[in-house]
Amino acid sequence: MNAHHRPLRYLAGGLIATSAAVGLVAIGVRAGSGGSPARALEGTTLFLAAAAYVAHVLAHHETARELLTLVSAFALWGLVQIAPGLPGNAVLNDVVIVLFVVDLAILVSPWL
Repeated sequence: MNAHHRPLRYLAGGLIATSAAVGLVAIGVRAGSGGSPARALEGTTLFLAAAAYVAHVLAHHETARELLTLVSAFALWGLVQIAPGLPGNAVLNDVVIVLFVVDLAILVSPWL
């Protein structure tokens, strides 16, 4: 492992662990009172996951298209979670789904 990439790998690991922890808290809040606090935690979980993936890609020098699709999907999904009344949320949800599918296509397709 390149010594310059080690901090990014640790950052990615810390961010994803924090994302998982916030996600668990979000589940508890959703099961309890729900509402805006749960949505804020859900959005935070997704934004942290996006940041973790950015750090991971930078540490491993993966392609920009991988960075673009997955990070965009997590960021848009986070936006939909924290702003449920945003006009066009249904379309944003559909965009998120397509971005995840495109990212999966990039990962499994040998021709890309």
